[in-house]
Amino acid sequence: MEITNPHDKFFKESFTNKEIVTDFIKGSFPKELVDNLDLSSLDLDNNSYIDEELKEYYSDLVYNCNYRYLNIKISIIFEHKSFVPDYPFLQLLKYIIKIWDFNIKQKENLIPVIPLIFYHGKEKWEYKKITRYFTGIDNNLEKYIPDFDYLLMDLSKYENEDIKERIYKNEFLKISLLIFKNIYDEEKLKKNLENFLILGKLYYEEEKGLKFLESVIRYLYINLENTRVEDIVHIIEKISETGGKETMTIAMKLKEEGRVEAKVEDALNLIKEGVSIDIISRCTGLSKTEIERIMKKR
Repeated sequence: MEITNPHDKFFKESFTNKEIVTDFIKGSFPKELVDNLDLSSLDLDNNSYIDEELKEYYSDLVYNCNYRYLNIKISIIFEHKSFVPDYPFLQLLKYIIKIWDFNIKQKENLIPVIPLIFYHGKEKWEYKKITRYFTGIDNNLEKYIPDFDYLLMDLSKYENEDIKERIYKNEFLKISLLIFKNIYDEEKLKKNLENFLILGKLYYEEEKGLKFLESVIRYLYINLENTRVEDIVHIIEKISETGGKETMTIAMKLKEEGRVEAKVEDALNLIKEGVSIDIISRCTGLSKTEIERIMKKR
């Protein structure tokens, strides 16, 4: 699964965890669906059904799951542009048809798909039936328009306390959703980050907790413009001594990666100007071999 967007990366690191996805489904899906799903049967589908056209707007994680005696697919579709698209139904219809085309090519029966759009933009997402996108139609015409439902997780509709206390149980899920919800208000996120991260305090002495912290730090490092990585580490140090030590190492790696990326960017700009490899090497500190490798990847 190619990850080309920092929001996607954090989303996929969180939602490939079966415990997190199970809790997410229990808290986000209608009860009549949850009651008929065998969530112990959840199995990640390693395919992505997002085509080149949809990739600009969405990424997806797809799970196979048993619904009564049927195998179905649950698609969690992450909207990473953080704005409400004009025709989500049309995009979803293309997406579902792509799954069914895959079923046909594999000589399988068509599999029902439950799509859920995960949205974390500032504006509220207005859910409209597909027939509302047409004007002037009557009942006779409506029956020729394909209609279906989708589920929506619109984080703008939830208060922080709803996520922390009333809906979900898994601490890592709570933290992920709280960070997604507040990522576009940097000051508010910084003010509340300690309260968010402390939810997972019991796990920061364990490998899975430290791995989760690494994904959090990388996500915040890329998306927060006015927050130093040291500030994030300091917050974690107050919560967990072990977590603080581990995240300091991660912070150092991120800074080094940032320096390397800056050198590569400088090299690319100089290459575009036709500057010789020798001069680029002296200016950036990159070896000639590294520069030649960059040139081949252009």
